[in-house]
Amino acid sequence: MIKKRKFVKYILLNIITLGIYGLFFWYKWTEDLNRICDGDDNDSANYLLVLLLNIFSLSVYLWVWNYKMAERMYQIAPSYGKQFKHGGLFVLIWRFFLPIVSSYYKIKYINVLAECYNAARAEAAENAEAAPAAEAPAAFEEEKEKFYQEVVFSD
Repeated sequence: MIKKRKFVKYILLNIITLGIYGLFFWYKWTEDLNRICDGDDNDSANYLLVLLLNIFSLSVYLWVWNYKMAERMYQIAPSYGKQFKHGGLFVLIWRFFLPIVSSYYKIKYINVLAECYNAARAEAAENAEAAPAAEAPAAFEEEKEKFYQEVVFSD
């Protein structure tokens, strides 16, 4: 189950911990997005690797990563029955002018996808539990018949 994230909590804890919570937050966020988008052959690298690549690319890679993650959510949304109004370019533009708005939209979008993902997983689990229950009486009857044939009528 993917938990929903609170934007205000992210901001406050990021300020209190002098940015350390932000590293943890985006690390978990990236893992969750990879789970939600499983099978799209577009997995994001571990967030710590993203930061390392960002250092070596003189901060260019983080811009690319932000665009790719927002665009990835935009493209996967229809498979969950959702449609987002904005994609990667919108988030990238906000990242340039006011990064906090960019973070807000990424958190907002993953919360919507997490809710759909969790609902789909719960429905799949219910269907998996219901199917064997329907088959159980028939299998039980067959086993009971075999038992009667072997034990009761064998004499």
